[in-house]
Amino acid sequence: MNADQLWDTTMDPKQGFWAGNDRRCQTADELFNSLMGDDVEPRKIFIDENAKFVVNLDV
Repeated sequence: MNADQLWDTTMDPKQGFWAGNDRRCQTADELFNSLMGDDVEPRKIFIDENAKFVVNLDV
């Protein structure tokens, strides 16, 4: 793909995947920080609330 095509389809913030997705980016950032951040408590809460949805767990 040429650079100008890439800009028109993907890289241009006004046209690409992230255009208008500020809330989705914020939600993803909050989830990432909850799961990977230094504070353990949000991670424990997430696991407690979502453990019931796990299927095919292989430990």
